[in-house]
Amino acid sequence: MDSHEVVKPDNMPETQVKATKEEPDLYRLSIKSGYWVIATQASSQMLGFIKTFLTAWLFLLEDLGIVGAALLLLDVLNTFTQTGFETALIQKKGEIRDYLDTAWTAGVLKGIGLFVIMYVSAPWIAQLRVPADKVTLAIAVFRTMAVCFLLQGFRNIGAIYFNKDFQFHKIFILSVGSTLAEVIVLVILALTLRTIWSVVIARVVCVTLSTAGSYLLSEVRPRLHFAVSKARELWKYGRWIFGQNVLGYLLETGDDFFVWFYLGVSPLAVYQYAYRFANAPFMWINSLYLQVLFPAYSKVQDDMARLRAAYFKVVRISAAIAVPLSLLVFSLGPDFVRLFLPERLHPMIPVLQILAFKGLLKSLGSTRVPFFQAVGKPQILLFLMWLRVSILCATIYFLTRTWGIVGTAVSVTLVNVLADPIALFIMSNRYKIGILDTIKQSLLPFAAGVLMVASLLGAKYLLGRDFGYVTFFALSTAGAVIYLIGLIGLDRLKSCGYSELLLEQFDLLKGVVLKAKRAGVS
Repeated sequence: MDSHEVVKPDNMPETQVKATKEEPDLYRLSIKSGYWVIATQASSQMLGFIKTFLTAWLFLLEDLGIVGAALLLLDVLNTFTQTGFETALIQKKGEIRDYLDTAWTAGVLKGIGLFVIMYVSAPWIAQLRVPADKVTLAIAVFRTMAVCFLLQGFRNIGAIYFNKDFQFHKIFILSVGSTLAEVIVLVILALTLRTIWSVVIARVVCVTLSTAGSYLLSEVRPRLHFAVSKARELWKYGRWIFGQNVLGYLLETGDDFFVWFYLGVSPLAVYQYAYRFANAPFMWINSLYLQVLFPAYSKVQDDMARLRAAYFKVVRISAAIAVPLSLLVFSLGPDFVRLFLPERLHPMIPVLQILAFKGLLKSLGSTRVPFFQAVGKPQILLFLMWLRVSILCATIYFLTRTWGIVGTAVSVTLVNVLADPIALFIMSNRYKIGILDTIKQSLLPFAAGVLMVASLLGAKYLLGRDFGYVTFFALSTAGAVIYLIGLIGLDRLKSCGYSELLLEQFDLLKGVVLKAKRAGVS
């Protein structure tokens, strides 16, 4: 029987069967859309690498730390004022046009308010662990970055249709276009001005183009109008998203704030660079889950059988990709830092290796987020986030005091190590998705990954420590090939479906490319 065929249980109403048939192939729809997300994230990450390398070599750690602190302020203020309206609109069935003006107006008011807050509070914030000779610079940077709130507040709410209706090619244009402009401006200004202001100005340009592009790519033209009844209706779902965003932010950047306040802006810069490089390979995977699977799952949220089947398949894909990426970062990360980054960033090596496993656990765990959202149980995610935040708060001070930023990395990794088993138990208890069944989806990738690591470590032992760029790229390529051969070979023995899965991905990707070519010709 085909894995995507819908089977009607004896107690399923005919109306529910009809609703299920309206979405004939959730998996293929998700994956085809996912290729646009992958292209978006891959392009953005590549451009981000250019920006990261340039800033790492040109600017002092103190200046990089100030910009990092400014970006943290943007994130924390934005997160703690999230309404969750956009997520509620994506999850909401039926027509949503009557709600757009209210959601957009709320965003405009929020943007204006946050700009005022950050501008006024900049002098006080600049006193926090910033060197005395850099305080004036920090105030100016914080106030300039506050302009981003104004620009983001006027972003077109119609852009949510890009996610809701699987128009991910528009997200690609919007994201990659604005990021490319940011990198171009950064390169030009950095090579001419040689000051940290090149980073700040490039960021403002990026947000400006992103907001302008949201109007060029969407036909929706919102107006200032706030309906309390509609806002209240969106808030019923959005409040859970708000809670998730707040707790998620504490998990994602609480460690950054702790390093900043406890150790200072220079250790913050080192830690942030380690985090970026360790998690960069996984960012597009997590984005794929949130941007594609949530709206896809939401369309068939009443069909638990299909949701379970799709979930297992996504876990297999996630493991097949995330496991080798994590192990490559662990095995070759020290050589990458030694070859490509200045010596002042070399203390990040142990942090990078620890956070590689954090990225792996996070990618595997992220498969559950769109599932809980789609079935209308965001409160479960809220509980799991509370648990993770509690673990972080209980461990970060002691471990950071003992081992510095290495201890911080251990703390954030323990969050997933201790909390993920509980999340698996909830999936098993409430939705009959067995823990062992979930773990089995990842066994073959881990076995192939161990083979890859053993081969790479053996090769590095024979080559010695100080090899060059060509050898580094050769080892990276060889590791990927060894992993792929190992995965396919083990799959032939165990028949877990990975060979068919790879062929299916190839066919889907080929179809997307051919469709794009036909569209270009027409």
